[in-house]
Amino acid sequence: MGAAVLLAGGVVTVQSTGTAEAAATTLRAAAAQAGLFFGAAAGPGRVNAFFSSEFGQLTPENDMKPDAIANANGTLRNTGNADTLVNFAQSNNMLVRGHTMVWYSQAGQLQGANQSTLNTYIGNALLRWGNKVAYWDVVNEALADNNAGTRRSQWPHTLDRDANGDGDYFDATDTDYIRDSFTRAKQVVQQNGLSTKLCINDYDVEGLTVQGGGRNRKADALYDIVRAYGQGSNRLIDCVGFQSHFNDNPNSIITDDLQANIQRFADLGVEVQLTELDIDDDLSNNDIGQGQAENYRKVVRACLNVTRCTGITVWGIADSESWRASERGLLFTGSNGNYQKKAAYTAVLEELNKGRGTTTPPTSPPVSSPPVSPSVPPVSPSASASSPPVPAGCAASVSLNAWNGGFVATVRVTAGSAPVNGWTVGLTLPSGATVTSRWNANGSGTTGAVQFSNVSYNGQIAAGQSVEFGFQGTGSATGVSPTCTAT
Repeated sequence: MGAAVLLAGGVVTVQSTGTAEAAATTLRAAAAQAGLFFGAAAGPGRVNAFFSSEFGQLTPENDMKPDAIANANGTLRNTGNADTLVNFAQSNNMLVRGHTMVWYSQAGQLQGANQSTLNTYIGNALLRWGNKVAYWDVVNEALADNNAGTRRSQWPHTLDRDANGDGDYFDATDTDYIRDSFTRAKQVVQQNGLSTKLCINDYDVEGLTVQGGGRNRKADALYDIVRAYGQGSNRLIDCVGFQSHFNDNPNSIITDDLQANIQRFADLGVEVQLTELDIDDDLSNNDIGQGQAENYRKVVRACLNVTRCTGITVWGIADSESWRASERGLLFTGSNGNYQKKAAYTAVLEELNKGRGTTTPPTSPPVSSPPVSPSVPPVSPSASASSPPVPAGCAASVSLNAWNGGFVATVRVTAGSAPVNGWTVGLTLPSGATVTSRWNANGSGTTGAVQFSNVSYNGQIAAGQSVEFGFQGTGSATGVSPTCTAT
């Protein structure tokens, strides 16, 4: 099927043309055919006909950061460069990502501001460009480094208050600058009829695990935030940005469970985007040929295999112009518009031309994170369009995302011709397989015959409807066949 890129209300959409399409010859066209955008970060001096032919999305690299455009009282100043970029994108039918509103770094005159001033700035930034900006990074890099799984200690985190001392900021009596900033942004969007989507953006959150196989606690902490504020009718967060600055830091490598992590966020109902992609040549032993190309291929494919992964943005055009020039992490060599394609460019183009995955990837939520407070609405049961009819009672099916030494299993429980008020799923794991964690279910046993049962919010399933739970394990779960009993 072909695809056409249309600009409606400031948002680029991909529309099928109903005809067979030859392989595209630019990243922009190939991405559009696959149903996502491919973009780059740039400043006014680097946007031209070449840029708009290769990229369908533009992130101002520095010109929308608070230190460039914010006054101390939350009003705007010096928006000329940002205006130039937005106008260029509009003229060339491109998406814009606003980057960024609330950030501990490059805050400029907003550094140390109170929430009221931040709210003023959020409103002014949203209204300055309106629907010309399709996505805004409302909160950027809120989580601490080194896989701590905690909030940063510096401003604006100092605006928070954990009123009941339970270690999170999700309770009604707590003060949370993340919630408050998104609340203000959502109010402005709704009151002014904007279609702009509101995103949270961070780095080292790309995989379920880090080097050595340990849990990615920073990713789990981000998941908890999105689970708290990105679900239900009162959703505040629309999209999640994985910055994807891949390098040889133990927390920044490309793990085999990248796709699984993208999928678990997507299963919350938000869009996921790779927002600042570059891949250090250290990850390919300084090979910027096929070694780096294969790393890019792996990352792009992980996004393509998840339906709600809706865009990829590289953080610059050419290696020499990158903020990490010595790491040679981008798709082109050369400079000043005289660019040469690297092997990584060809790999990305080829992967985009292959299109989306042919099967729905499994869900892979986290495991070790504390439960969200009862005030957070649970995921609503969803209809199972692909499941065959089930007689009275329930049925269970499983999908697996496996890698060397481990797996994530997603189990779908479907009610039959009558509603059920509770369910239990049993299965037998192969020898050597062990359950290490689970979510959205109670469980007993970790090896051999194991059982899972509903939790308080997903036991009742209407006739023909489905809910899902998941578990992670070591070893292999190939061939497991779950059974379901209605209780």
